[in-house]
Amino acid sequence: AARDELARGLTGLLGRPQSFASTPDAAADGAVLIGTPKSSPAIAALHLDLTAAGDEGYVIRSVSVGGHNATVIAGNSDAGVLYGAFAYLRLLQTRQPLTGLAIADAPKTKLRLLNHWDNLNRTSERGYSGLSLWNWSQLPALDKRYTDYARANASIGINGTVLNNVNADLRIYRPDYLA
Repeated sequence: AARDELARGLTGLLGRPQSFASTPDAAADGAVLIGTPKSSPAIAALHLDLTAAGDEGYVIRSVSVGGHNATVIAGNSDAGVLYGAFAYLRLLQTRQPLTGLAIADAPKTKLRLLNHWDNLNRTSERGYSGLSLWNWSQLPALDKRYTDYARANASIGINGTVLNNVNADLRIYRPDYLA
């Protein structure tokens, strides 16, 4: 997911498709390495201190790989790497310097939720925002909007959602709705 987001974001921001490889190119500057020490031997070889990243945080560092300048986005989990990829894209989009990076960030709370207060008939308990994003009659089939919603949430560190409201219809506990 982090690679896909970087591909989408970098292509959009730079106006041309980007190339990707499973190992860094030792003959060029500018590589961006992403992953965890467990998923990437190149990142493991950097011996980064990821203690401050915790379970879902990340580090973004300017490093040297084979004598060439590179940027590493690493975390202890894939979620952390994804959050780091979005943070890197924000740096690029807001024209922040990309040299000498030494960023470490981690969520302060484990659960970071949006609460929709939605009803099974697609209305919202408070009714301010129109029809619900969730089309309960079509679930568990996934709509592209759900993927876009998850991407938007991940881009700002939201890691969960509450789909129903506090006065939930009891049908929501039936096996077909739980699926």
